[in-house]
Order: sequence, then structure tokens, then C-alpha cells
Amino acid sequence: MSDMTHPDPANLKSGPKTCARCGASFVCKVDDLPHCQCVGVSLSPETLGKLQEAYSDCLCSRCLKELAGKERDGDVLINEGQR
Repeated sequence: MSDMTHPDPANLKSGPKTCARCGASFVCKVDDLPHCQCVGVSLSPETLGKLQEAYSDCLCSRCLKELAGKERDGDVLINEGQR
């Protein structure tokens, strides 16, 4: 996630991932941030802190946008998880 500082950014890997929040499959492009879905999502410092405590890896753009209160246009999921 572009605006998030992870516990150990060196351990983040791009590629297919499963969102820990909703279970959807998505493609992370942490190695190509200009093309990653999360780049356009800005979260408050408070929300970022809560996410850092709860999750150790990226969330799908749908969840990030939901948490930011944004419209979810342009989300690209491999498959829907269960909420």
C-alpha cells in the first residue's frame, strides 16, 4: 500500500495476494508502485496505524477505498472473497 509503512517493507512481495480483510484475491504491484491499485488511496494517519496493527501485508484496493470512504471504481480483483 503506497501510503502505509509496513513493519518490514523488504519482505513485501508483488504478485497475487489474498486480502486479509475481505478474502478477495488481487495483484499487488509493490515493485511497480505507479501501476499499483493502492496508489490513489490516501488514508488518515489514524486509519493507517490501525491497519498496521491489524495486518502485516497489503489489503485490496476495494478495502482501502472503503476504509478511506471513497468510491470503489476501478477495482481489479481476481475473485471475490467472502465478507
